Amino acid sequence: MLPAVDLTLFLPFLEQRKIILTPGKRLARDITRSWVAQQQSNRSAVVTPRVEAVDGWLEGIWSECIELGHLPGLRLLSHQQELVLWQQIIKEDIAERNGFSLMHPRAAASRAKIARDRLLLFQAERLEGLWSYFQFDEDCSVFARWAQRFEQRLLQLDATTRYDTYQQLLSISGFEKEAVGLYAAPKLAPLPQRVLEHLCQVTIIEPPCCQQDEMVAVAFPSREDELAAAAEWAFRNSQQEHSRTAIVLLDLEADRNQLEYRLREQFDCLDAQYNDLPVNFSTGMPLGTTPMYRDLLLALEWETRPLSRTDWLALLRSPFLPFSQEHPQKTLTLIDQQFRMGSAEVSMSSTLHLSAVVMPESMVTMTLRTLRSSRQQLGVKSLTEWSEVLRERLGVWQWPARASLDSIEYQQLDRLDSSLDALADLAMVLPHQTFDSALTLWRAVLNDAMFQPKTPYDSVQVMGPLEALGGQYTAMWICGAQQSTFPAKRRIEPFLPLPLQKVLELPEMDEQSRHDAATQMLGIWRAESAALTMTYHVSDAGLPTKPSALITKTTESRAAASLWSRWHANQGLEAMPIEVAVPVPEGHRTGGTSLIKDQAACPFRALVKHRLRPTSLATAVIGFSSAERGALLHEALFRFWREVDDQRRLNLLSDEALQAILDSAILGALQDLQASCERRGFSLRERVGTACWDLEQTYCRQVLLPWLHLEQNRKGSFRVAEAEQAHRLRLGDLELSLRPDRVDELEGGRRMVIDYKTRAPARSQWMGARPGEPQLPLYALLDDKIEGIAFASMAEQPPQFVGLGEGLGLSSQNDKPLQQQTKGVAEQWQELVEAWRRSLTALANDFIAGHARVDPVSGACRYCDLSSVCRVRQLEPGEMTRAGEVQDVI
Repeated sequence: MLPAVDLTLFLPFLEQRKIILTPGKRLARDITRSWVAQQQSNRSAVVTPRVEAVDGWLEGIWSECIELGHLPGLRLLSHQQELVLWQQIIKEDIAERNGFSLMHPRAAASRAKIARDRLLLFQAERLEGLWSYFQFDEDCSVFARWAQRFEQRLLQLDATTRYDTYQQLLSISGFEKEAVGLYAAPKLAPLPQRVLEHLCQVTIIEPPCCQQDEMVAVAFPSREDELAAAAEWAFRNSQQEHSRTAIVLLDLEADRNQLEYRLREQFDCLDAQYNDLPVNFSTGMPLGTTPMYRDLLLALEWETRPLSRTDWLALLRSPFLPFSQEHPQKTLTLIDQQFRMGSAEVSMSSTLHLSAVVMPESMVTMTLRTLRSSRQQLGVKSLTEWSEVLRERLGVWQWPARASLDSIEYQQLDRLDSSLDALADLAMVLPHQTFDSALTLWRAVLNDAMFQPKTPYDSVQVMGPLEALGGQYTAMWICGAQQSTFPAKRRIEPFLPLPLQKVLELPEMDEQSRHDAATQMLGIWRAESAALTMTYHVSDAGLPTKPSALITKTTESRAAASLWSRWHANQGLEAMPIEVAVPVPEGHRTGGTSLIKDQAACPFRALVKHRLRPTSLATAVIGFSSAERGALLHEALFRFWREVDDQRRLNLLSDEALQAILDSAILGALQDLQASCERRGFSLRERVGTACWDLEQTYCRQVLLPWLHLEQNRKGSFRVAEAEQAHRLRLGDLELSLRPDRVDELEGGRRMVIDYKTRAPARSQWMGARPGEPQLPLYALLDDKIEGIAFASMAEQPPQFVGLGEGLGLSSQNDKPLQQQTKGVAEQWQELVEAWRRSLTALANDFIAGHARVDPVSGACRYCDLSSVCRVRQLEPGEMTRAGEVQDVI
């Protein structure tokens, strides 16, 4: 196996037990590992070499000086403590100035910390009149004010920062300088370089560098193609014995996630083998974004605020919480009922109410009851106290609930105590906090802690450009060699005046410095890799891009085939047997009007909805849903006609009396709807809000009052004979349960069925072998006295009846002969009823016989959510009775 580094560079120091300092921890670990591996082949015991990163070694020297009394005993702030301190200063400054700012304190704190660190690293304090540079720019002058407060707060806390400790080390004298070797790439900033030269006899370890005039790069059509090709290349190389492969992402932040997905595709680590990916990422990932901690933080935040539906479902599915271990069917019922509430967010109290009904003895119910009865999260406490509260809350949530954790999850769990200790340490710089604030701070601590899983030594390495310096590889792929990334683009610190940045000679400001740094890196990569491949993409998000200026020649590449294409090429085809209809068994041959409507629209839809009966989750609504509004109008009219049962009484009412009865009916309907929702576990009035509730009451009045005026002006008298009355109807072997909205008795004893609609369909929807609206034709079969049907289109302007039948007194359309109304389908009403009976019975028999072909009528797929099941988009035109009639939904 090829060692991680070329030890010949470091042997003089390793053999003499001298200190080796590296710019980063990664190279220090690789040197130590390679040396120990080499020594173990010859010796039974190996002394650990003295190899450290520069920052860690200087911090150790500073701590030693504190212990020996050479420096004052100050507390070194952690990265998170510094950020929090900056954040406090910024919040206080905003409050003192005007109480409003477009700046986000945490983002501003991060930039302010970087700006102060740059001033220290490049020794800006040595400039005369430093702060005078800041007075001509508003943002810079604000930062100067913050920086002065930061210095004062450090004095008050007896604290210091990492780069302040470096300056303190410069004040030490009278010691013997120790010889150290310093790996020279990348170049250190002036401050740590000066400190090392002050403390040690520094010998520069120059990395080998292979400079060539020509640099050939491979061009890919897009970023996605380039990353897919890199992943495929890494997979092929990993199959070779003794290979050590590296992918260098020049834009690590933008490309890391997509490359990881492509690598998981190649190594088949997307599902059950998710944690088996043999790839080492140099940057790791924030601990707070790992599934284990992500779900925990989500659960704790649920105690302080409602969750979105997506987050709530993630909690129920999480293997690290006890909910996923519940009975699946009961959990699905809980989800269905929670979504039927219509709210876009899910509160803990609503879930507790439902779970107590659906699964009262479940772990969900017991956990939520314990949390709701707890008082620990109330009030303000120190962060030390909150860290202990959080430890107790983890026990209540039974986190992590998974019976057996894998090795990576154990590594993540091992970081719990240190993260809570880091939260407690923030008490040094922050006052008492609420539970919500403490939780936000803990999330920040977890996101600041990078988690790097321990992977095999010979795994594929994915690194940024700096981490790749100093290693040794059999093959290296440099990915993303764009003009905008290599050399690195110019970066200006927003809180530092531009003239000051030029005076300090920040390398990001100087084009030649950036070009030289990129050239040096490329030479080192060439020297440390046996085979180097450099690539770039010619377009990004549809926009053309240019290659790096260091590329002298390009070649075109054929984009790697997608994983789906490779699977498709290797698929085996097997002829499916002809589907056989499965009749509906006896004892299950019942249904409602929706069954016939679905069978007419598409037999497959009827099979799925009325035999398989999957639950389609209700979508979130703002205000009243269409179903709730329809139920409100129906109930209000039911109550009104129960009070006023015929046209004669309706016409005797004064306008004031009519308004009063209608308002009473609407109020009663609202109360009934609210009671119905409360039985399902939520308050409709609370969900929609008082303003929306009152607005809906007004809207209902505005719809129904004009409608009642239309009822007053109907030709001929009528009496409401039935309202919302249940009936049974048998069609062949199918028994249907029907409930007409209203049945009116006209003069002469004839009857007419009315169905309330906000907007009525056309009369043509009642005709044909597969009627689009079979509800009223079904009602017409209930009673021989029924000689007319009508939709009550109430929300139209003006409102109107859409009826069918002669002499109904509804509109001039009904004065025409039935033959004209039906366009020749029937001359007499009984003839039309018999035609309906035949077509509807045929539909019922088809359903009973199990005929379930995918055969949608035109428009049937528009609002159907079963396209992923029926695969209507994949059907060949010849496979459908009505070819091309689903194009309106595709």
